Amino acid sequence: MTDVLDRIIRVREIRAAQALAELGRAQARVNAEAALLARVSTLRIGQYQGVAAAGAAKARARADVMLGKLAGDIADRLANNTAFAAEQAQSLARARAAVDAAIARRAEREELP
Repeated sequence: MTDVLDRIIRVREIRAAQALAELGRAQARVNAEAALLARVSTLRIGQYQGVAAAGAAKARARADVMLGKLAGDIADRLANNTAFAAEQAQSLARARAAVDAAIARRAEREELP
């Protein structure tokens, strides 16, 4: 009986380790998206300092529009990755709880005469 419980515990420990790894990857994606969003946001200048040619101002305005769309897409990905990281954190918590429950069951059975 303890062999079965040991296998169950081992499987649940592996699942907890996998959930932890997935959470780490999700958090890395969140960090990367946040950094990218910050970099893209700094590229959006809006207006030139001083006098600029009308053609250059129009080109800059078009570039700012594209950067704005890019920033919006990145913000959406960041929100999705943040939600995914939260789901993975919950999954990790469930996996760890399953390991703890299996260990507690084994401890109860070992205490019985």
